[in-house]
Amino acid sequence: MRGKPLTDRVQATIARIRSTTGVSLAFGGPVDGDGVLLERFDGPIVGPLSGVKLDLGQGLGGKVASLQRLIVVNDYVRTDHITHRYDQIIQAEGLRSMVAVPVVVSKKTVAVLYGAFRDTQMIGGRIGDVIVHEARALEQNLVAADVMDGAALTKNDALLAENRQLRVLLSETQSRLRLLASRSEDAELRDALLQEADRFSTDSAAEPESTVPETKLTARERDVLGLVASGLTNVRIGEILGLTTATVKSYMKNIMGKLDAATRHESVVIARQLGLLS
Repeated sequence: MRGKPLTDRVQATIARIRSTTGVSLAFGGPVDGDGVLLERFDGPIVGPLSGVKLDLGQGLGGKVASLQRLIVVNDYVRTDHITHRYDQIIQAEGLRSMVAVPVVVSKKTVAVLYGAFRDTQMIGGRIGDVIVHEARALEQNLVAADVMDGAALTKNDALLAENRQLRVLLSETQSRLRLLASRSEDAELRDALLQEADRFSTDSAAEPESTVPETKLTARERDVLGLVASGLTNVRIGEILGLTTATVKSYMKNIMGKLDAATRHESVVIARQLGLLS
């Protein structure tokens, strides 16, 4: 997916990032050939940052796009982890601590998402978890949209596709609420978030009758895939389920084989389309 549909989805994602984390500025943009184009913003900007194209490997976003992994810098102009080609622009915007995450589809970086503060506030694990979760959700949406865009849909297929897209949106909302609940130290707030998450269960979102053959996932495989859908790493999934990282990888290999999926994210999309994952 390219062009306006991608940038519109980036805009919606960064709006959620800023609302959820409270960063001073959330922003991002697509990777266009040889660079990252910064064109979507949520929060006030001075101006120099808008429309800047970052060369791959340069600055924070260019390095994130190249390495395809999250990077946090708590003092942009003093960090040794990035090049400083864009320091003047960052200083003009008054940004200091920043986190950036790639959006990767089919092993290619298609966009970069940022969260930034204008003061000395440190960016910790919670903010990183939220932005990674949003990036993974965006990846899944893009994969699902590409699948639907490339299909010649019959009337029944169109109804199925619309219903499945709704299930994806409901499931993502549920996952975000559960993630926020897991990070809250307030028991009352945590219980309230979990109650709200239950309201977004897709169990009752019945689909029209389909001829898709049934695919069996074990209960533990569903547990693993559900945590993958929440944007968690194999290490973190193992900690939650009491499994070794190697065992989690083995489960994912089995899941991908059963679903005929090439990647983790494709497994999540297919499972949701088949109604195997809430």
